Amino acid sequence: MVTKIVHSTTRHLDVDQEMAMIEKGQQLAGHFPDADALGRARRVLEGTLSEADAYAELDAKYGPTAH
Repeated sequence: MVTKIVHSTTRHLDVDQEMAMIEKGQQLAGHFPDADALGRARRVLEGTLSEADAYAELDAKYGPTAH
């Protein structure tokens, strides 16, 4: 299933493709993001979670110095 989102810039974003690139890039850098991190990234890309709210989730999970 491909999720396409249209942002106000009318740019089409293939969320699944972007998520694959994010995950692979992290793996190549030696990082292995957990399901929470990938879910948060997906919600930001989809526009259902703001960047500020994503940071708030990180603060709640790891403390204010996590980012």
